[in-house]
Amino acid sequence: MNEKDFTLLNDYFNGLLPPEAERQVLERVANDNEFATEFNLRRDMEAFPRRNEQRQAFQETLKRVGLDFFTEGGSNPMRARVNWGRWMAVAAGVVLLIGAVWFFNRPGPPEYRQYAQHAPLSLTVRGASDQLKSSAETAFAAGDYTKALQNLEQIQQEEPDNLLVKLSRAICLIETGRTADARTVLEPVAEGASALKTEARWYLALSWLKENNYEACKAELLKIEASASRSREAKKLLNQLNNS
Repeated sequence: MNEKDFTLLNDYFNGLLPPEAERQVLERVANDNEFATEFNLRRDMEAFPRRNEQRQAFQETLKRVGLDFFTEGGSNPMRARVNWGRWMAVAAGVVLLIGAVWFFNRPGPPEYRQYAQHAPLSLTVRGASDQLKSSAETAFAAGDYTKALQNLEQIQQEEPDNLLVKLSRAICLIETGRTADARTVLEPVAEGASALKTEARWYLALSWLKENNYEACKAELLKIEASASRSREAKKLLNQLNNS
């Protein structure tokens, strides 16, 4: 990684890159382990900025309230008159403050967008011209999953046994909110013996994650073998689910 790479990631996560450049970034994520590690780290950092700001603001408020509540003396003579009732109120306040700090700082549940980093769609053979497949690739790279889905459904009619098209269709279905339809497509692939079975299982888990059905998501993650390509991400997501 060099300064140019960090600038590229900055531009990507700030939405400054054109669609073609974004596609090239995702291609590099799929093929460059060092770049992918930095990409995933930056993605995680970007996931909860607003929540972190809220937590910090709340903690600052707690500090100010705590100082005002516990300080005795000063210009107000009533603060020197401490009695047992006052101490009971103090004790209750401490419990509430500790509980509030814990609530705002406990690990939050994972979000679908944290893990929904799709590999670039590649259907066309190098040098070949296929307008429909090319259109699907372009729409998918641009995040226009509705258009990509329309193209992929036409391609599937012509190539009903193309598992990559099925997987890509399922991703588009998840992205457009049709998670149940996506699972109908993914389940036979996940239960099969093709090279895409782990990817299908991973996206089954993500389909449940998008619905915030964490138990169903865990069940799918546990079916991903330790030697499979998605095992590292599956373990990370499973740990996050168990700790949230």
